[in-house]
Amino acid sequence: MTEYWIVVKPAPKTPRKIRERLKHISMSAVGSWRMKSKGLKYIPAIIDSAYAWGEKEVEEAKKDPVVSYLMGKVEVMIKKCRDNIRANPKTLGPDFKIFWPVEVLDLEEVRKELEILLTRELFSKDNPEDRRIAEEDIKRTDLAIGEEGMKSEQRIDSRIDFFNRNMRKWGEFFKEVYEVYKQYNVKMWLHIEGV
Repeated sequence: MTEYWIVVKPAPKTPRKIRERLKHISMSAVGSWRMKSKGLKYIPAIIDSAYAWGEKEVEEAKKDPVVSYLMGKVEVMIKKCRDNIRANPKTLGPDFKIFWPVEVLDLEEVRKELEILLTRELFSKDNPEDRRIAEEDIKRTDLAIGEEGMKSEQRIDSRIDFFNRNMRKWGEFFKEVYEVYKQYNVKMWLHIEGV
């Protein structure tokens, strides 16, 4: 099964020590829909638009009002590159892809959402809507390790715990990227890769 990861692309002349550190910073690119279900919009827009590959998909992503707004604030890099997952490299060459500059994390509205991811539990076991979302997720996906022997209500509780851990991991990912950026003042971009 194909997995997509959000990773960091450093500028060409970035020192090796920094490149090595960035190579180990990545996040499985799933869960933006969960953020959106809780009212976050800027960080999910960055993640979702970074999936775009090909001129058509990039143009569609740019039409999203939140993506358009963010693109008006920072200079994204849109360049041709290969996508070994979504295109056959033997028949299709490089095509356009969106790379978000890490400076997007400097924007106040993005920083507020990052703070939410780091400090709050977005999903509650006491909220009927959150329980419904978790139940739907269980139906759409495989059971997680340990959920097989659980009763229905326990599975829902377990899935809500997973959602909250996943949101925290997203916050920690962006925080770590931002700290490297601030510490070394290097040019770098966020983008999605398939593995």
